Amino acid sequence: MNRNGHVTPMDSNDDCGFRLFNTERIDLPLLVSVPHAGRDYPAELHDNLRIPAAELLRLEDRYADRLVAPAMAAGIPTIIAHRARAWMDLNRGVDELDPEMVSGAIGAPKSTGSAKMRGGLGLVPRRLVHSGDLWKQRFPADEISQRIANYHTPYHQTIGQCLSGMATRFGSALLVDIHSMPPLAAAGTHPAPRIVIGDRFGQSAASIYSEMLLERLKQTGITAALNHPYPGDYILRRHGNARKNIHAIQIEVDRSLYLDSELREPGDGMETTAALVVDLLMLLADLLGGLPLPLAAE
Repeated sequence: MNRNGHVTPMDSNDDCGFRLFNTERIDLPLLVSVPHAGRDYPAELHDNLRIPAAELLRLEDRYADRLVAPAMAAGIPTIIAHRARAWMDLNRGVDELDPEMVSGAIGAPKSTGSAKMRGGLGLVPRRLVHSGDLWKQRFPADEISQRIANYHTPYHQTIGQCLSGMATRFGSALLVDIHSMPPLAAAGTHPAPRIVIGDRFGQSAASIYSEMLLERLKQTGITAALNHPYPGDYILRRHGNARKNIHAIQIEVDRSLYLDSELREPGDGMETTAALVVDLLMLLADLLGGLPLPLAAE
């Protein structure tokens, strides 16, 4: 970590729209993924926008990458997307490409017509609630194909290779997918969860990982929930394979914990919330039996 508090990547994949950190030497079978915090908006998006550009910020897991900065400084392997979610959603499969988004034929699998895609949040987001349709016109098929080939595919291949290598070396591997969520409404007399742990109802990971996180959050006084309303999506479905001892869980963090009152810029809670996230990751590292990690340099 440099004097300005930014982490310098050990490996860089800028041309692919993401960066890989701390993988030159891996001392534990834990990989962190941050797929929705990207703030890089290519010109093709701005030129085709139907709505004000600021509306696209609602698609972002705003500054969720900063929540894992202490974990990266401590040496935890991490992959972070810096291309905006509006460009392509890494938490959707290529079979969730909305046909309404493409002009011309494309070689992607036939669309599954998933609920997320029908709601406008497919592989390439089409619309936002309260904003309507995002784009003036469809994107050319060859452009979408290039986004898949040069961004979506390499991101997931990199995750898969990292997890496979960890499982081979350590006997197991765990992917932790970091997201942020808008504040949830309380349900009756029950307070709204501030953090939601997702393991796809036990399908993407052994239950011990979620149980340990929930217990730690209970100890810290943070209200948490399991799988409701966010059980995890494509990233967990694709990479979690408990039968091969490769597990995948999701952590959703309430944005009001670390952003300002408008949920746009880092707020007073950023440092505290990032410390909580690294504490949860270190708990998982201990559970996995990883080697001791170096302390972050001052």
